[in-house]
Amino acid sequence: MKFIIILLMGLVIASCSEFEDDEITTTIPIETFSVQNRSNLTIEFTASNSCGSMCWKRTYFEKTINGNDVIIKAYAVADGSTVCPAVCVSVDIPVSITLPAPGNYNFHFWKSNTNSVDTTILIEM
Repeated sequence: MKFIIILLMGLVIASCSEFEDDEITTTIPIETFSVQNRSNLTIEFTASNSCGSMCWKRTYFEKTINGNDVIIKAYAVADGSTVCPAVCVSVDIPVSITLPAPGNYNFHFWKSNTNSVDTTILIEM
């Protein structure tokens, strides 16, 4: 009998924690960016989105370097079990990228599947 009670309690606890950890990850369109710092091969940006959500728990970015093209996509993680008010808030995402070598790099900040905010930066050593 104790075994059955322990088993049932374990299933209840496991199912509750599964619902508490519902997270939704979405791509954030970058509207503007600004270079904050350049040193050696590292560039620090602030990427901005003017209509973020109050329910985003955290943001992060992914980079892809293909030759001299650097593609940056930003993501937000929200708690999917929370009801969120439809209020726009400005969101700044810190981006730090270390490049493999000096040269001209074309940075593409993802805005949609067909648009990006682009710039070229010369990295000198």
